[in-house]
Amino acid sequence: MLLIRQKIMLTTVAVCALIILITTLAYILAAERVGREHLVPVLNDTVAGLIQTQLKASPSDPDAIQTSLDQVIHHYQIREAALYNGEGQRLLHSYRGAPRLQAQLAAKPAETDQAQDDRYRYALSSPRGPMQLVLVNDVSLSGFFLHDTLTTSLFVVCISALLIFILYAATRRWQRRPYRQLVQSVEQASGSASQGQHHYIANADPDYQPLIRAINDLLWQHQQRTQKLTQAHEQAESARQRAIRLSTETRQSNEHLAQEIAVRRGIETQLTNTQFLLDDVINAMPSALFVLDESLHIIQCNELAGDWLEQPHQQLNGKLLFHFIPELETLRDELLDTSAGIRTRERFAIGSFHSGTVFDLILYPLTGQQQARQVLRIDDETQRQQLEEKMVQSEKMATVAGLAAGVAHEINNPLGAILQNLQNIRRRLQPGLKANEEAAAKHHLPLENLSHYLQDRSINQFMDNIQQAGERAADIVTNMLRFSRTGQNQKQACDLNSLIADSLTIALGEQSLRNVHVDFQPTAHPVIAEILTGEMEQVLLNLIVNAGQALQSHQAGQQVLQPQWKAQIKISAIYQGDQAVLSVEDNGPGIPPGTVSHIFEPFYTTKEVGTGTGLGLFISWLIITSHHQGKIRYFTSSSGGAGFEIRLPRKADSEALQHDIRDI
Repeated sequence: MLLIRQKIMLTTVAVCALIILITTLAYILAAERVGREHLVPVLNDTVAGLIQTQLKASPSDPDAIQTSLDQVIHHYQIREAALYNGEGQRLLHSYRGAPRLQAQLAAKPAETDQAQDDRYRYALSSPRGPMQLVLVNDVSLSGFFLHDTLTTSLFVVCISALLIFILYAATRRWQRRPYRQLVQSVEQASGSASQGQHHYIANADPDYQPLIRAINDLLWQHQQRTQKLTQAHEQAESARQRAIRLSTETRQSNEHLAQEIAVRRGIETQLTNTQFLLDDVINAMPSALFVLDESLHIIQCNELAGDWLEQPHQQLNGKLLFHFIPELETLRDELLDTSAGIRTRERFAIGSFHSGTVFDLILYPLTGQQQARQVLRIDDETQRQQLEEKMVQSEKMATVAGLAAGVAHEINNPLGAILQNLQNIRRRLQPGLKANEEAAAKHHLPLENLSHYLQDRSINQFMDNIQQAGERAADIVTNMLRFSRTGQNQKQACDLNSLIADSLTIALGEQSLRNVHVDFQPTAHPVIAEILTGEMEQVLLNLIVNAGQALQSHQAGQQVLQPQWKAQIKISAIYQGDQAVLSVEDNGPGIPPGTVSHIFEPFYTTKEVGTGTGLGLFISWLIITSHHQGKIRYFTSSSGGAGFEIRLPRKADSEALQHDIRDI
């Protein structure tokens, strides 16, 4: 027969194990559903996009496409992949295990194929005609996932059982300590009474006071009886009967008191466990919670509220809410009106919190006669607002890129007409052509004399200048069109010297770089790295323009102190081991030491409002570290200005490249 405390312990262990089992099953089912309904479609769309890109890039290279299909089926969620032509004939095929796809594809999907959730068709286009890509997926969870999940669950169950046993042992020890002290006191009092001395039992625990008084009374009565027995032997028999009766009553009283004590201890334990559970629940909430009374004093709050206010949350209890959050003073009337039901206030600015600046407020009224009247929930919406602003800024940047491409196209047309007409002018002034000789003879104008006139008046030099300016403008337009293109996700081997030259062609049109000397000496040998050209041009343009703006604001004051000082930007690209190193440095004011640790954070800017978004260096850091597996760091240049060093791997890591492709 198990004791009550043992039953409670076993029940607690069983409930914890059941909760962990249910949680594990829910986690496995959720993982299986996410893989089937979300990961598999996204993975199939990505594979179809890659095969489509490869068909357009190299339609006459089936081995490369077959290699891609062989690599795709290594993913545990793709079992089979096949490529069919427009007539339904299978061109390429790759699979794991037993194949399920036929050599001839039906013109319309069969009803059995439509009912299968693990088979997807994609229509592709290529120079050789329309094609179809068929993918067969394996939506079941992998063995290592189930093994790791079950292992973790068993470990959590063992740890939970151990903690419950430790808690049970500690609680049992605490419960028996007062009882042992009471037994020792009773034994001492009994020993003193046997020696004829009167001794009272003392204990400060209020729960034991009734029992202590009863025992002291019993000892005193026992002493009185003993004295009476010694004084009057004739009353011994009656005194003995009376003592027996009193002993029985005392024993019954003690048993009753023991039962009441046990019940009270159980109630106190349940109340304590309930309080701990409620505290754990509200402390686990990702929101700041304040329980308020009718005068808006804080009755209780969770740990997150104290963390946001940078104070222990226990010290907030009993104090006025407006004392810690004065911004809510404007909502006093709304907070006091508890009859309006649930109320919300979105995007409310609060500067008293340490975590953010913009929050959502939700008020929940409480029913009943308790002191608490309502619960105030505060959610931090700062990151969400910043993300929305970042999305708006990205849309603006995409719009600007589209406008730049349109302007470049419009400039390209008259520019081509200028260069073509200049070429025609030179041909019609060139001696030796029959049509030119006939027209010159008609007007009695020797072409040799005209050539000497053009040479003496430097007209040929003027035409050379026009041609050079036109070709330079054509290069600028070409680079602008290349920079505005989007959707490039394939890394290519590129000479960083050429990349720097193309970026300078675009950047030197900036107003801030008109009076800046750019020192760039290409190396004798190409510096090759596998990069995304468009993204790297964006990084270089951002660094060069930032340097030009810093030099422009620094130039006036510096030239007063040093008249010989000239604004200068130095750019270089070299090899260092297995890395390609690209550096951009200037001789400007540099970056203050207290600001360096924040320059790569999103939305951080030291420029005036309206002149900067704080996203330039953050996007550059994201492109270098995430898209190229490289590093970017700030350093102080030899002239005391700002310098940025970019380190890129000479060859892209194949595993990282596959990871980028899956993310796309």
